[in-house]
Amino acid sequence: MKLKHKKQLLEKLKGMTDIRKHSYKIVYPLHEVVFMTLFAMIRGNVIYDEIVNWMLYQKNDKYLKKLFNYKKDESINIPSRATLQRLLVNILNDELEIIFRDFFAPFIDEKNVAIDGKWLNGSDINGQYVQEQHQSVLNILCKDTKIVFGHVLLNKDKKSEIPAFTDLLEEEFFSKNGQILSFDALTTQIPI
Repeated sequence: MKLKHKKQLLEKLKGMTDIRKHSYKIVYPLHEVVFMTLFAMIRGNVIYDEIVNWMLYQKNDKYLKKLFNYKKDESINIPSRATLQRLLVNILNDELEIIFRDFFAPFIDEKNVAIDGKWLNGSDINGQYVQEQHQSVLNILCKDTKIVFGHVLLNKDKKSEIPAFTDLLEEEFFSKNGQILSFDALTTQIPI
């Protein structure tokens, strides 16, 4: 990802709702934490300890300091594992999803879209993401660019891929002429 695209993503993340009440006490800007978490996860770090360790390793990275507007002699503030977990579990998922779809829209071709449900990587490790073990997510992939540009969490209300997939098909994005949707046999229900 080019620097200008990373800056655009960082700017979009600045618009996220921060639920912390005492804004004057904030040491870890939410957009920086989310940005670093995303890149830590891309590198294969999926549990909180691994993410924090990756962040600690990167806290003096010149590239990130420039991106976050830190001075040369400053280090990026890295939250503890407990603080990182508290920040991430309180993010508004729907809001983050809108940011991702908006950010990736210019990079995708809407003609060939694949949709499939998968276990969320790392969700079975001590139930760290949710109270229940094995959280699953419905992924939306542009087959031409190989970019996963959308997700639907399959939570208590939508334990199955089928209702989530049905809701997804009602969105305007998935109702264009000439669009090819690929999905597995699980979602080939008569009403769909």
